[in-house]
Amino acid sequence: MGRGVRERRVARCGVAAMAMLAVVSTAPSRALGQRVESAAIEDDNGQFDFWLPAWKRPDTELANSMQARVSLEAVPVWGAWFHVGACGSSMPTARCGTTALSLGQEMYTPSAAITSAQPQPGQRPYAGWLYAATTARVASSRSSDAVTLELGVTGRPSLAEQVQTAWHALIGYPRALGWAHQIPFQPGVLLTAEHDAEVARVTIGDVPVLSVVPRASVTAGNVATGASGGLQMRAGFGVTPFWSHATPGRARPLEIYALGDIQEDLVVHRLVLDAPASSSAVRIAKLPLVNQYAFGAGARFGAMEVEYRGIMRAREYVTGPPHEPYGVLTLGVRPGW
Repeated sequence: MGRGVRERRVARCGVAAMAMLAVVSTAPSRALGQRVESAAIEDDNGQFDFWLPAWKRPDTELANSMQARVSLEAVPVWGAWFHVGACGSSMPTARCGTTALSLGQEMYTPSAAITSAQPQPGQRPYAGWLYAATTARVASSRSSDAVTLELGVTGRPSLAEQVQTAWHALIGYPRALGWAHQIPFQPGVLLTAEHDAEVARVTIGDVPVLSVVPRASVTAGNVATGASGGLQMRAGFGVTPFWSHATPGRARPLEIYALGDIQEDLVVHRLVLDAPASSSAVRIAKLPLVNQYAFGAGARFGAMEVEYRGIMRAREYVTGPPHEPYGVLTLGVRPGW
């Protein structure tokens, strides 16, 4: 594919992202019944591998992942169980709660997606995952605990084939040929518990310039089961942990930072790798341990937020590519700022 076509594709992705952000950020908080703390859209795509030449950016494996989310200053029902108040009505230094609502889609294709309609031995199956999730988070300025419940579907109801085919037709990119062999319909549920804690913070004057946060999570469900551990570091001006980015009294109106992240995943089960499709040729052997590292930068100015992360993920299954690079672009707003 020519460089100009690749560049137009990335530009159109950006236009679509801005349009989605406008829809999310203008959803009336009155209709939601609570004050919106923040709203964001996030897109993970190989075309965002800006550190690679355009012709080397992949469009297979994780072909695309997009999520829209809204975080509310509210703790409906669960706040009373844990005696936690909403962040909008708590002191900045106190532990308080937020509730996030998310809608997302993931799509996966094998490396021969645009050259063969038949499943190829040793290549991953086509898979789509369409989901809705809610996250209950209790956090202070130095630590965060969150539980996420995710419900969704695989197969044709995930709309992965329809969305990718329509998008590729719009941007003039070859369509994937083998969606008829995707993992069939299955309802899915995921429950994830996550703990994050800032173990080091450096300030110059009263301005934080460095934040170090170890992270750990456990996930169980018929879509995925496993655990993750990692470490994230942010350095810059006014840096705060990710869970405080929109909380008044914790976050700052101006924040500019670079970030680095390392992570190790224990993979016990992963539906998009383990589930058989329409042919035994797509059965593959996943690896139990997968690591990844990330680098990037972000900025917040008043109500607006933007962050970019480049991710290099190691081999996920025995016959898979040695590395899976992709970029993550996040655009957000903080309506209360």
